[in-house]
Amino acid sequence: MNASEGAAESSPELSVLCAHDVLSNSDLFYVHFDERGCSVTLGFSRVHGNEGVEFFLRFHEVRDVRVRGWGAPGQKDVHVERATDGTVQVSASSEGSSLRFRAAGATLSRTRNFLAARSS
Repeated sequence: MNASEGAAESSPELSVLCAHDVLSNSDLFYVHFDERGCSVTLGFSRVHGNEGVEFFLRFHEVRDVRVRGWGAPGQKDVHVERATDGTVQVSASSEGSSLRFRAAGATLSRTRNFLAARSS
């Protein structure tokens, strides 16, 4: 979500995490559709040096879901934006795959910090 437009559940941390540069520079490693709650949870991971963070964004009252192919976990071009009708529009795409949906709102459902191994 654009920081100037505010997050669906109005958390400053959520607004920062939903920024295009944060999401698109993170690995999208988890996508879970829950039909019981009409929700989608997306899991992201970022590593900087020896430290990493995982965070999960849960979108509720999801509709208009479109999925075309799906590649391996990794960086995707991810957009989370507030539409003029008040819904949240989400898209995640990479070469040969895309995910799009609309949601009533979003919450930060979980974060986890971890130590990461140095790559050689």
